[in-house]
Amino acid sequence: MRWPVVMRSLAARLFVILLLVTVLIQVLSFGGVMVKMGLQGRQGMNQFLAADLAALQVTLRHQTPAQRAQMLEPLNRRGYYVLALAPAAQQWPAWSSPHMAESVQTVRKGLPGVSVHAVHWTSEDGQDWPAMALPLDEVQQLVVVFPGRESPFAPPPARLILLYVLGVSLLVMAVAWVAVRLATQPMARLARAAQALGRNLNAAPLPETGPTEVRDAAQAFNAMQRAIQANLRERTQILASISHDLKTPLTRLRLRVGDLPEDERRARIEWDIDAMEQLIQEGLDYAQSSQLREALVPLDLNALLESLAERHADMGQDVRVQGRLERPLRCAPRALERALQNLVDNAVKYGERARIQAGIQDGQAFIRVEDDGPGVPGELLPRLTEPFFRAEASRSRDTGGTGLGLAIAQNLLQSQDARLVLSNRAPQGLVATVWFPVVA
Repeated sequence: MRWPVVMRSLAARLFVILLLVTVLIQVLSFGGVMVKMGLQGRQGMNQFLAADLAALQVTLRHQTPAQRAQMLEPLNRRGYYVLALAPAAQQWPAWSSPHMAESVQTVRKGLPGVSVHAVHWTSEDGQDWPAMALPLDEVQQLVVVFPGRESPFAPPPARLILLYVLGVSLLVMAVAWVAVRLATQPMARLARAAQALGRNLNAAPLPETGPTEVRDAAQAFNAMQRAIQANLRERTQILASISHDLKTPLTRLRLRVGDLPEDERRARIEWDIDAMEQLIQEGLDYAQSSQLREALVPLDLNALLESLAERHADMGQDVRVQGRLERPLRCAPRALERALQNLVDNAVKYGERARIQAGIQDGQAFIRVEDDGPGVPGELLPRLTEPFFRAEASRSRDTGGTGLGLAIAQNLLQSQDARLVLSNRAPQGLVATVWFPVVA
């Protein structure tokens, strides 16, 4: 089943389901109660009306027409019915409705032998109202008018029912929204914790509180985090041990190569030794980059970028900084410096120069590193941060590298809640943008 976009969150689905079910139950129960109470109420009120009209008929039939006219006003029941006198021969159109017919039938039972009819009564302002006409004598008849009604005891108007349903719906919406928020908050907290874990394996564990299911999920999540941390520590330790164990024979090998004549063969062997040492070191750096080993502190990135550019300028490389950040950002200084160093090295290596831009955009701080290199095919951009992946087909270390520089940079940035976004620039070149958390 495909849900609309607005209904793809669990909170929205639960909210709508609770709302629809509750409103449906209210409508059905309200309808059933209204039918039952309406039937019982109409029966009781019709019996009361029959007794009331029987007493009125007996009282008025023994009076003269002049006396009857004087007595009508005190006998009116305002808000219920109004009495009027009419000639006995007066005829009106019949008023036809189920509730009126029910009332007339009950009144007839209370006035045996009296002819009672449901008629249209036209008021002085031209309004037609339901009424009952019953004879008093050969001269006059009594007319009982029910102004503002379809019949004496009709159900509430449809607008009142709609207002009731609307009021219940609004109340249910408020309660359902609070209930859904309470029910889905643990899941949202779990999702945020999973995202934080993806950026930093040393993120704070989830609090193991709340209902049983929430505690169980938090305990399972924390156990998974501890297992991943242990696995990563073991992997890092293995790589560190391998690195240490390999460096020793490589050092001996370098010493032995020093005894060889200085020729092309010796140069190739030394080049291979350098490549192996660099690969070992970068592999170890990649393993360690997934764990942040320093605290986040407020850092002046302007000074860091200027220092980075000066170091490259000292090596004769074209690296320049544009723009400034007006406030410090919370970063891990050494990790951030290493990540930016990798991005600048990559730009200088493939684009011969690097332009570093810093600023604020949409409430987020950014550092952008641009080069004038050949760029990368669009379909390969997402893979550039994969370990050991190189977009260049050549396996030469002079051009291809180890394929770990961008992977290390991404790990170091993610561990401090920053994002690395890679894109091509026109007409050529690659852009590496580091986005920092929202600036308050």
